[in-house]
Amino acid sequence: MNCIIDFYRANLKPLVAQYAPDDSEVSSTLYMTGAAAIIVTAIIWRSLGISSSNRIKRQQAKKKDSKHKKDVKLEPLTFEKKIDNVRLRFNKEYKPGIDQLLENYDPADKDKVYQRNFYNEMLLKLLIELDGVELVEVQGERKIALKEQRKGVIREIQTHLKTLDKLI
Repeated sequence: MNCIIDFYRANLKPLVAQYAPDDSEVSSTLYMTGAAAIIVTAIIWRSLGISSSNRIKRQQAKKKDSKHKKDVKLEPLTFEKKIDNVRLRFNKEYKPGIDQLLENYDPADKDKVYQRNFYNEMLLKLLIELDGVELVEVQGERKIALKEQRKGVIREIQTHLKTLDKLI
């Protein structure tokens, strides 16, 4: 603290004396407090990265992002893509974990039982998603092909569900 007071008396007091003709401690304290407030504000302002140029850049980036979002039009998935999406998720997300669970399942291990229940639930959700693929509007050969594709995925998922049910 003495170091700060010495620095003030040596360097800042002559500057304060120009603006405060009376040499009172109150005016010196007031100027020193003001200077400290300005310094602290500048440090906080800079550390937060708040400047007019940064703010303008952020606003411009937001405008660009919102412009891109408006330009992108989402197309609804076709029936084939919906069925393939379910098959892909089953094969990538759940099948490897189920196969690993089947290799070292122990009904006494609570974690393994939890994993079995989790996979059971996720496979049921996939089946429900496949139930949502309505083929009423589709006609002809495409309808037959889509039904067969959906049945194949359903059979594969149901086979794994039955295997999980046997683990009890």
